Amino acid sequence: MKSQKNFLNLLGQIRIYSLIDFILLLIAINSDKYQLAGAILLHLSFLLFLEENHNHPYRNKFPKYSWIIFLIIGFIFLHNFAILLFIIFSFFYTKKNIKIIGPFSPFIRGLQSYFIVASIAGFSSPVSYSAFCLLTIRNFAGDIRDIDKDKKSGMQTLPIILGIKGEFRYIHLILLLLTTTVWWIIADISITWLALIFIIQILTYNITPR
Repeated sequence: MKSQKNFLNLLGQIRIYSLIDFILLLIAINSDKYQLAGAILLHLSFLLFLEENHNHPYRNKFPKYSWIIFLIIGFIFLHNFAILLFIIFSFFYTKKNIKIIGPFSPFIRGLQSYFIVASIAGFSSPVSYSAFCLLTIRNFAGDIRDIDKDKKSGMQTLPIILGIKGEFRYIHLILLLLTTTVWWIIADISITWLALIFIIQILTYNITPR
């Protein structure tokens, strides 16, 4: 039972609900198999680096520096100037607990998404700009969801500065389903796939320890 809980704790940190949204976005921009693999590995590298830096006591630890392996292999598959900018903004996002960075974290997350999509679709692609806008809004919704926890941690996120109050537990999930729908429309795939993705996202959303 303990090993099962440990596995679910680690699995939750990968955020399956968000990862599957990201994969659908990569399909929507017609990524080839190398671009798809590279982008996924870079995304996982970011998540592992994020967890290593935040070091939450309620989350189990991945092997130290394991994010480096994903980063190197991902960069080999998807070597592009835009990836360097993705890495830079990924680093800044992991520092959102610093008060001067916290309010800008949604925009940083949006730029991070913009550059990894732009590395495949191009800097002027409408999908790249859509990824920036929608991920900025979605991350802001995530900060609203976590507002009480972030206050207790002494963070200065944008919702805290704006004085937003109340319980908005599923606002981020709603925005997640919205972005997934947008990528599904662009990808032009069967509605059966969208229904299956929604089910996976809803079932895995609360696995992430918060």
